[in-house]
Amino acid sequence: MKLLSIIRTIVALLPMLIEAIKAAEEAIPGNGKGEQKLVLVRGMLQAAYEAATDVDGTFEEVWPAISKTISTVVTSLKAAGLFK
Repeated sequence: MKLLSIIRTIVALLPMLIEAIKAAEEAIPGNGKGEQKLVLVRGMLQAAYEAATDVDGTFEEVWPAISKTISTVVTSLKAAGLFK
């Protein structure tokens, strides 16, 4: 998968990533459960990605970038006081 394609995918997914992260936070409340929350978000995104017909590349190709983006979003939301 090419760099620009990955960047476009991340930018397009960002609003949905934020919603998925918030949903995981509500579904699995509490600290120290980040890995379970990430598994939940990954499962949601992977199911949608694999069902889509207009994607470039495979989910495995884009997952590292999505995972890092999720980490950055969570860190930012914690810093903003939205997550504890």
